[in-house]
This record gives sequence, structure tokens and C-alpha cells, in this order.
Amino acid sequence: MSLTVFLLHMLPVVTAFQTTHRSGIVAPSGIHQYRYQHQLNPSSLTSPSSRSHFNIIPAVLQSTATSTTSPSSPDKQSFNSFNYSSHWYPVIWARDVPLNNPIRVTLFDVDYVLAKVKLPKNNGNGSADDDDDTNNHDDDDKEVFYAMHDSCPHKKVALSEGRITSCGSPNKQYLQCSYHGWSFDGRSGKCVEIPQTVISKRGAIVVDNDDAKISSDATKKKRREDATVVATTQVQGMVWIHPSLTPLEALSLMEEGKLSPPPRIPEVDLPGYRTTVAVRDFPIDWTVLMENIMDPDHGFFAHASSGAATGFDWYSADGEENVMDIEEDFMDGKGWTITSRVNAVDKLGKYNAQMREGDVEKGKDSSSTESTKEPPKLATTTFVAPSLISLGRRQNNTAPSQFITGFWICPVGTGKSRFMSAAISKSPISIPRWLVHMNLNNFLDQDTFLLLGQHRAVLKQEAEGYLQNGDGPNNVRKSTYVYRSPSEKMGARIGQFFDATLSRVPNRKDALLAWYNRSNNDNKLFEAWPPRELILDRYNQHTKICPDSMGLVKNCDKVMRTSSVLGLGLLFVKICSNSLEQKTKRSLANPFSNELPTSLAALKHIAASVRSSLSPIINALIGCLLQHKTFYTCLSIALFSHWLASRVKREFYFKFNEDLHRKDVKYIANNWMDL
Repeated sequence: MSLTVFLLHMLPVVTAFQTTHRSGIVAPSGIHQYRYQHQLNPSSLTSPSSRSHFNIIPAVLQSTATSTTSPSSPDKQSFNSFNYSSHWYPVIWARDVPLNNPIRVTLFDVDYVLAKVKLPKNNGNGSADDDDDTNNHDDDDKEVFYAMHDSCPHKKVALSEGRITSCGSPNKQYLQCSYHGWSFDGRSGKCVEIPQTVISKRGAIVVDNDDAKISSDATKKKRREDATVVATTQVQGMVWIHPSLTPLEALSLMEEGKLSPPPRIPEVDLPGYRTTVAVRDFPIDWTVLMENIMDPDHGFFAHASSGAATGFDWYSADGEENVMDIEEDFMDGKGWTITSRVNAVDKLGKYNAQMREGDVEKGKDSSSTESTKEPPKLATTTFVAPSLISLGRRQNNTAPSQFITGFWICPVGTGKSRFMSAAISKSPISIPRWLVHMNLNNFLDQDTFLLLGQHRAVLKQEAEGYLQNGDGPNNVRKSTYVYRSPSEKMGARIGQFFDATLSRVPNRKDALLAWYNRSNNDNKLFEAWPPRELILDRYNQHTKICPDSMGLVKNCDKVMRTSSVLGLGLLFVKICSNSLEQKTKRSLANPFSNELPTSLAALKHIAASVRSSLSPIINALIGCLLQHKTFYTCLSIALFSHWLASRVKREFYFKFNEDLHRKDVKYIANNWMDL
């Protein structure tokens, strides 16, 4: 597979051309076990509804049976039991969290401090850690994540501005506030040290290293000086937070089988698969972002210039030969999963070529399997509420997808989201993460500004619904959107899910009404339309939170500085050399001049002094550089290095301006011919 094709398939909702992989599936065991549902009807392989499928449904209680509801008779009451506070949420890739350096993450408009520390493996940490590779190395330490509300109980300053300290205790790591030095245990939130009380006669709070006592204290009533800690776990390289449980509560419930771990994408756990991850924050509501990811119709137009139109077309439906099949799983009210399947063949592209352009040969399906008499693959989209989406083309058996794209959407808050994605492929090569980010940021910029209009309209309608109907659900999307495409069968159902459940999202109503009151006047939004520079600010949305991209930007700065110094140095040496040569010629041409020999002698003296202080190797190098061809070659390399570094650096700052957008939309005619 070529580099170009692989990069294109790093983009959202685009899957790669791959050969069929027919190996068996082995489900992970333990508390992270997931059911792989396989249904196969050999007598009717041409119907999407009867083919085998490969789902990512989180494990539920052993005694809980899976309930599947067809779209023709949806159990609308099942949405009434969906509780956003009872789920795990992805907040950041584990690799992006610096060791021993607290950072801030946000979930449902609540700030949390997140810290990654290393502890001895035999030191119980009381967290709901999974069995990822990061915790299974043969060394003496393992990575542990702590999270708590980003507010010190003392004076309410941000704990994320603090540091990690052992408080003088070996094999211990505590989070210390940088304002007054209060320190907290990451497992229980217990305040283990207040420096000012250590020397006080009334000092009642000192370091307590007794793990059993800390665990027992966690079950007692929280003291005012204790921090509010929340459970964390790491699954498939992603850090998840449970906003309603402490680490010890989550660990206990998982051991008892009463709490399911976060959902997984099966291919990530299979041997031979490589994963490349990405991250970006958006000032777009997380519900709108999710709807965008699961909307295949937009790619044919919004991403026309990306070359990925065919990939989007595979996931669309035409309402005739290629009908979208929907399957839902309510998991007895403990969650909701919806999966769509449609034949992964050209639809809009085929029609455009044959009917609008009149080119029958060009309109032949690019993924046709008529020669082998095999049915086409199934373009499968799965949404595991509330945060995980996966897309991949699957064969007509139980084999996994050769390429799958995963999306973990963090509901940062009302009107905000964190986009995290992974390209998962059975490929022998790995592409540098920063290179994928350059390509992906260009891709994401193409439709993010378009989503702003949808974002504003939906939030306005939702806020007005709260004002009119109180806390109950309202038909925001039903009354705002106009569904007509056969590809929107899944999108319409997801809209029903959001309409029925968003009123129960923590802090959403208050934040939404606050935004509405600031931005609304006489039923019209008077909030100024934000500029592209703000909505598409790559540096603050991506570069600052991605160590790989930030490291590349810093390296580009170094290359630019070094090439500038080398270029100027070469020019200076060349100018001095030419000046010395010219003075020598003038001196020889005018032997009666008294001044030139004096200055020439001075220059020769300085040059002799400099050269005598340099090693023979450096002298030889300078002589070589001063040669005509060598000089211009080195100067060209310095200039090219500076130009290339500046171009690469530019990819991590605002780039997609109005001019680029206008050039971009002209490519639509290449996919959908103007008549």
C-alpha cells in the first residue's frame, strides 16, 4: 500500500483497500472481556442484515442478557434509563501525559487535574488500571494515573499548577499544591500533609504511609481538607475518567462485576496491527462533532479536495440496491450501541460518472468483486454511547477489518469537544505521528468552520427547549434538521438518542442557558460570528497538547536558527575573503601606494593569527567552503533547510483561511459534475 493511500486513510471515515484477513478472533479475558457477536446466514450472504458482523460492545454483568431492538420498533423508553454519569469517558492519550507533571483535563465543564506517576509494581495503587502494555513491562515501576477535581480545598487554586512529590516517603507519589504546599493522595484524595501544621503544636495532619489506613479512610466521610478524587483507567493507550466514582470504588465494583470497563476496539488488541493516534480540541459541541463523524454524505462535498470521496461514498446508502441496515443494543438500560452496515461500493461516484458525465467505463465500481463472484464488503459504523465510534470495511465472515478508524470523543463541555482518533491497520510500516497530524489537520479544517453554523443553531434550539419545557427532553434535532438522505437512517436515530438524553448531561443545562442569555436578544443570536483564526487555531487546539507536534515545531525552530547562522556565517566569511583578495590585487597593481600595503599587512596579520589558532582540519574546511561551487552549494542547503522548516512549522498554526476555502470548494465539481 502506497504512502499516499495510507495517509488518505488516516483521515476520518476513510478505510483502506486491503486483502481479506481470515484468522480467528480471541476475546480478551478478565474484567476487560468483550463479546464479539457473530451472526452468519450462509443462505443469504447478499443481504447486509443477514451477514456476519464484528461489534465492539462493552462487557456487562455476567447475568445480563443482550437485548437487540430493530429500528422498525425502537424501544424509546430504553433511552430514559441512560445515565451519562455512570460511564467512563476518554480524556487524553496516555502517551501525551508528561511524567510527574500534572495537567488539566475537562469533562462536562468540570476541570480535573491528571497526573502520571511511576510506582513500584508491588505497591497497590487502588486504581482501576487495565492490562495494557504500559503496565506490563519487566522493569520495577509501572505507570499510574491519578485524577481529582482541579481545585485545592484550601484556597481553590488549580492543583494542575502544582507538582508531584514523595513528601519524604520512599515509593510514594503525592500531588502537591504549589500555593501553600498542601499534598494529597491520588487514590483517596486524602490530604496527607499541611506543611504549616507540621511545626505547629496543634498539627493534626502529617504524612501517613499506611496503605491500609488510607484505603479505610476512603470509606469514611470526606474531610474538608481532602481533595475530590475520581477513578481513572488506561485502556488501549487511552486514559479514561469515571466522574462519579473514586478509584477504590471503581476497583471494588469492577472486581465484583458490577462495573464494565471502557469499550475497546478489537483490532487494537490483535497481533500485527499498528496504531497511529491523533488529538485536537474544537470549539464545537461534542454532539455536533459526533454527528459529523457518522455522516458519510458530507465527505463527497466538504472534503472534495482530499481525494477521499470514494471512502465516504462506501459508507453512504442509495435507498435502492444498497440499503443501510441498523442494529441496536440497549444492554438492559446500562448503555446503548448502534451499528450501521451498507455495501461498501461506489454510489454517488458511480451515478455521477455514468449519468452526469456519461462515462460508463469510468463509472464502474472501484471496489467491485464481480470477477471473483464475491459479495462486496460491508462498510460498518459503530457508535458505543457515549464516546466511542469506529468505522471499517468488514468481509462477509467473522474476520476483522484490515483497516479501521477509531474516534474517541470527549465531551469537554457545552459547546466544546476533544477529538481523539486512531488509524488502526494491519500494515508492516508505521508513519510518523507528526506527518499524520499535518495531513489530518488539513482534512479537519475543511469542514470545522461549516459545523459552526450547525453548532449555533442546535445549541440555540436546545436552550429554548429548556426554557419552554423545563428539564424534560425536547425534539431539538427533529425540529432543526431536515432528514432526507437514505444515508441519514443512523444519523436520525442518533438524533433521537441525543434529544432524549441530553437533558441529563451533567452541568449542560446551566452552561447552555448561560451561553444563551449572553448571546440571545429578541430570539436572535447577536453573538458575533467567530473568525476562522479562532475556530481553526491549530496551535492552541492541537500543537500545544500534542508532545510530538510540539517537539517537531521546536526542532523546526532550531533548524531555522541554525541555518540562518550558517548562511550568514558563510556570507560573512566569503565577503571577508573577497575583500582580502581585492586588496591584494590592488596592492600588486599599485606598488607605489603606502596605505594599501599597510592595511594589507594588517589584514594578513589578522588572518594569520586566526588561522594559526584554528586546527588544520578547520583550516582545510574553511578553504573548501570558500571554493565557488562548494560555497553556493552550502548556502543553498542552508536556505532550503530554513524554507522547509518554516513550511513544516506553518502546518501547526492557523492556515486554512478564506482563500484556501474558496479554492477548496471548487473541487466539488470534480466529484459531482456541474450540469
